[in-house]
Amino acid sequence: MLKKIEYRINYRSTREMDLIFKKFWSNFKNDHSEDELEIFSRLIDENDVDIYNWIIGASAIPEIYDIIIKKIRSKIEFKEN
Repeated sequence: MLKKIEYRINYRSTREMDLIFKKFWSNFKNDHSEDELEIFSRLIDENDVDIYNWIIGASAIPEIYDIIIKKIRSKIEFKEN
């Protein structure tokens, strides 16, 4: 599953998500629970624009992704306005 996820995050439709996921993945791939990995696997199948809006706070985060999106924000040093 790790190789599938790594491949998928390297070939996104937007450059922004490529950069965000690559930075997040470098830490997450070595420090995650099985549940977190499953949720992240589902997250990367979502639309890039939706994911980006969840990360920047432009739209509400679906409950299932809340913890992962917060981890992404902390790993990429995202600061909400």
